[in-house]
Amino acid sequence: MTESNPPSALQILPWPAMVAAVKRSADYGTFEAFYASLTDSLPQNSPLTRVRLTSIIIRNYFPGRTLDSLATRVWRAYGRDDLLTDIMRVMSLEAEPVTARFVVEQLLVLPPGATFDTGRARDYIGATYRRFCRDSYRRLLARARYLGLLTRRGKELLVAAVPRPADAFLILLHARLAPTPRIVRVSDILSAPFWQYLGMRSPEEVRSILRDADAAGIVARYAIVDELEQVTTRYPFEEYLSRRVAL
Repeated sequence: MTESNPPSALQILPWPAMVAAVKRSADYGTFEAFYASLTDSLPQNSPLTRVRLTSIIIRNYFPGRTLDSLATRVWRAYGRDDLLTDIMRVMSLEAEPVTARFVVEQLLVLPPGATFDTGRARDYIGATYRRFCRDSYRRLLARARYLGLLTRRGKELLVAAVPRPADAFLILLHARLAPTPRIVRVSDILSAPFWQYLGMRSPEEVRSILRDADAAGIVARYAIVDELEQVTTRYPFEEYLSRRVAL
């Protein structure tokens, strides 16, 4: 986004259909076969809507146009809905910077259970697009709910309490920063946004997971060495998935 070019208006993201598509991808042997069937498999009535949604699904979850997508691989390995939701939340926010910035700057600064003032979303949309866009405002709030970050109680929106995403965090640590066993500085982990996209609010939540992973033997070591806080991983990422490692 530049001063003269605000971002495109937010699109509708039908989360259940997107989750179903990622799950279905695990049944195919090639990306080409999956892609060829994707548009017709979507439940929307409009052909144009299905084509648009196909494009969004590929962009968000299959950017390399391969079934080596992290979401597909995690679903194949673990078959856990909670874990797939966590991974897809991260991938969605990585592909949608307007939503990601809203999550980090407007949602995660509030404690779980707090009433969410929708004026924050209105102001954010107005500042982002330099005018209020009602459709983008509604879609932004809908995205936050689908991603498990907002919940509704009666007429109120509340900041959701995201279940501790320990297993998703450790998978992403290996996938993004340690595909082979190595020493990773905790400062490098904290400088990456994925831990916040998982819904964690403070570095202490990250450290708590690392301590538990160390105690469980999932990582080789978590320690401060020569004043440098670091974690040493134990498994290559491929083996981590094949073993279905979990806390």
